[in-house]
Amino acid sequence: MEPTKPSDALLPPALLAEIEAMAAAEHRPAREMLREAVERYLQDRRPFAGVNNSGSTAPLRTPQQAAARMLERRKFHPLPEGMSIRDLMTFGRA
Repeated sequence: MEPTKPSDALLPPALLAEIEAMAAAEHRPAREMLREAVERYLQDRRPFAGVNNSGSTAPLRTPQQAAARMLERRKFHPLPEGMSIRDLMTFGRA
């Protein structure tokens, strides 16, 4: 495989230098760090794109199905007194 030329690069040189510095600090290949970052990004985006975490295109749960599932699971893992599911959903966003 032929090396990329600066004009063909996907990343600006300044950003590439930062990534290489981070990789050196963690004693890991820069390629591995970039791959993990892109995979994490895609994993975070899949629920919004209609693709579940397993990679299939099966439809996501409807809000009613999700609520029913949460209520069913609460039977086995009760919430602390005075806390609601909404509190859990917004935890740390304040």
